[in-house]
Amino acid sequence: MEKREELYRGKAKSVYKTDDADRLILLFRNDTSAF
Repeated sequence: MEKREELYRGKAKSVYKTDDADRLILLFRNDTSAF
C-alpha cells in the first residue's frame, strides 16, 4: 500500500489516500500544543 495525496490535516492527525480506493492511511501525531 502506497501513501498518496493528503486529504486532511488537523492538529492531531492527517488522512492520506492510498493506491487502494477502499483504504486510507491515518497518521496520528504526538505533538503537544499550548492551551
